[in-house]
Amino acid sequence: MIIKSKAIKSKKALQNALRYILSKEEQKDIGFVMSRFIRGDRPFEALLEKAENDMEQQMVWLEKRVENIFDQFVGNNKKRKIKRKNANLASHEIISFHKKDTKDLPTDTLLKIARKYAKERSPNSIVVSTMHSDKDHLHIHNILSAVEFATGKTVRLSKKEFQQVKERMELWQQKELGLKFSNVQHSKKKDQTLLKDAEYQLNLKGKRSEKQTLQLKIAEVFNSAKTSKKFFKKLESEGLKLYERGGSIAGIQGEKRRYRLKTLGYSSERIKELSKQGENRLDTLKNLRLDSDKNIEQEI
Repeated sequence: MIIKSKAIKSKKALQNALRYILSKEEQKDIGFVMSRFIRGDRPFEALLEKAENDMEQQMVWLEKRVENIFDQFVGNNKKRKIKRKNANLASHEIISFHKKDTKDLPTDTLLKIARKYAKERSPNSIVVSTMHSDKDHLHIHNILSAVEFATGKTVRLSKKEFQQVKERMELWQQKELGLKFSNVQHSKKKDQTLLKDAEYQLNLKGKRSEKQTLQLKIAEVFNSAKTSKKFFKKLESEGLKLYERGGSIAGIQGEKRRYRLKTLGYSSERIKELSKQGENRLDTLKNLRLDSDKNIEQEI
């Protein structure tokens, strides 16, 4: 396994990192969210599941979930005993595996890895971990507080100590998991590039990705359209370029890539249901856009 770490120094970066790891569409079916020392998070799982077919409501609950976790990270950091300028607030650490080992990494095994890493890396930190599968390999995102829960003691690992954590995890992987392709000699220097994600980097800067912008635009059109025909027509009137596959409209052409409507949260079944829906959720959407703009523009 490859393990990389990035320091989080500002409240805004922490909030955006939490939003990023918790909002991936691809993690819903086979992923998990694991937290330690976080109060009140479990109810959000049920609320998000209940709003499975309502993306706008899901995004509202997501923001509330992020706010709950964020407040606890910040509150715990205030107990820091040794205060210094430009101190780390948390760390964002990614554990990734070779794509050929995917079949040997079911959800329960990935959750086991996340728990083991949290224990080895920082047993007394607040932790939120989740799995993403949106690339050609599985990877676990971990956000760990830089201050121990409730004690105020700073968590700091030297490069040597962090290297030792990697080596212990590698030995444990070889002994417990037996993965064939994810073995890494952490004691040797290798040219390993930190996992890059354009959407993540934009979110850290307080900006929306093209995909996120499209999702908000489509949500607005969807809530004002009464039939699937009017839905597609209004998308085009908003300047969005549709593309077809197999004789049916499949998605939207962005500036550099295509986005399938299903990936954006609008399956063909959901679109067909438009004519049957009598409810208008514009008020929810307005609240969503206000909350979203506030999170992006407000300096914390």
